[in-house]
Amino acid sequence: MIDAHVHVWDLMRRRLPWLPAGHPLRRDFTLSDLPDVPELVLMQADADSGEVNDLLALARQSPAVVGVVGWFDLLDFPDRLPDDPRLVGVRSPPADQTDPDLLTAPAHVRGVRAAADAGLAIDLLLRPSALIGAARLASAVPDARLVLDHLGNPTAATPEWRSGMQALAEHPNVTVKLSGTAHLATDDLRALVDVALELFGSERLLFGSDWPVCTLAATRAEVIRRTTALLPPATHNDVFRGTAQRIYRPRETAQCPNTPAGRS
Repeated sequence: MIDAHVHVWDLMRRRLPWLPAGHPLRRDFTLSDLPDVPELVLMQADADSGEVNDLLALARQSPAVVGVVGWFDLLDFPDRLPDDPRLVGVRSPPADQTDPDLLTAPAHVRGVRAAADAGLAIDLLLRPSALIGAARLASAVPDARLVLDHLGNPTAATPEWRSGMQALAEHPNVTVKLSGTAHLATDDLRALVDVALELFGSERLLFGSDWPVCTLAATRAEVIRRTTALLPPATHNDVFRGTAQRIYRPRETAQCPNTPAGRS
């Protein structure tokens, strides 16, 4: 199994303005807090390029970390990236995650193209109203491996969310992450997973626990159990490992067969 969405942070080094004072998650979270750590992908939590180096340093110390998705400003993408094969992706959420037009602004498209040319996957953190913009981005940069985090953050399988997902599914360079769902009722989550599976197939779905954010509603083990129960057994190899290997292309401890070792 590859858990494709795990966060860690040290509040001495990270500001994390999205976690206000008194928030239950406003404390340090480390890999040692995860029992029975599987192979995992560390995901950015702070809009700070310095965080990338911290996450890569952790990855070098832990064989469980097969990849890092770091923050880089897609509106001003750097000419040089850390020379570390564990850097597998970038996430730089738009200022307004509900505005579809921001995704196809010329500077954003240039940044996504530059990240794709560097061999990185691009995680998208969006709300349902912006999904149509993500579909246009997928069309504008067809070589980019786009990963929609948290199923697009729906509260239910609304018509707006369904139409956005249908538009995204038309583009083979888009995959969807089953993550960020611990707070949803099981029936609501089942409806969302059924739509995603119908539109994208298991080969374009991947699992992420969203630990430790998930702990606001459930343990990581509970998230895994519930997601497993909602998926047909025939899909498990793709969702829990294969898709993450194909999309993030980890080149150290989880080398994907038939994937070149260099950036592609």
